[in-house]
Amino acid sequence: MTNDYKAYLPLIVIGILAITFVTAAASMLIFQLQPPLVSSNQSKTPTSNILLYEGEMSDGKFGFGTSPTNLTSPGPTIGFSTSDKINLTVVNVGKLPHAFAITTTPNAGATVLFGAVIGSASDPLQPGQEGSVIFTPDNAAFDYWYISPVAGDVQAGMYGAVIVSSVTGPAFP
Repeated sequence: MTNDYKAYLPLIVIGILAITFVTAAASMLIFQLQPPLVSSNQSKTPTSNILLYEGEMSDGKFGFGTSPTNLTSPGPTIGFSTSDKINLTVVNVGKLPHAFAITTTPNAGATVLFGAVIGSASDPLQPGQEGSVIFTPDNAAFDYWYISPVAGDVQAGMYGAVIVSSVTGPAFP
């Protein structure tokens, strides 16, 4: 009689695990019925503001710059860290429509990263127009680019390098 409980030991362990699982699942359903309406990251004030200008240059190339009179091709390298919340504004100082996107490669049609896009190939910023986007870079790497996704703009020089670091620090340019 003293060894009869050993036959039931696996069933007792499985029962305890099942009760634990059901209790944990019920706790999740009871205490987390709705996700928060705004994530903590969305409610934070931007930690960095970046202003870029885009347009055509006198040599026939297109470019980006930190002032309306200092456009370069490629544009200035911009950088931020994964802990930053970026407010990026682009002003079209050119005579043609342009747009802005952070992408995986310096090619029109490349994958847009971090939701960092202003305008598009089909709905670009018109001359004199500006647009802004707020985003948080969530993956550190050097191999990112910003471009104008409007057809022909990248080939005319509208691109620049993006550096995302996992180390907290000031954004540039």
